[in-house]
Amino acid sequence: MPNDDPFLKSSATPQRRAPLLPLRLRKFIGMCLLLVVLIVYALVIMVIATSVWVPSNGFVEFIFYLVTGLAWIIPAGAIIWWMQRPDAPHYPTD
Repeated sequence: MPNDDPFLKSSATPQRRAPLLPLRLRKFIGMCLLLVVLIVYALVIMVIATSVWVPSNGFVEFIFYLVTGLAWIIPAGAIIWWMQRPDAPHYPTD
């Protein structure tokens, strides 16, 4: 009795797609993107910190700088994860 379920026809190991960009180019683009993101992020945080949005309470300022000082790690980590994905293995064809 043949089973026509498309989910059962798929292979047990997921196939990994080759990245569209080579590792070297991804690293260059990622480095440039990190610089732009960090500079823009720092400028935005400086504008917010010097405005009236942050109260002059010492504890509130400490929490603000703590959160904003660590928040850039999330987008930077995503960019670095994208940059460091290995290329697909190249098997020689005879």
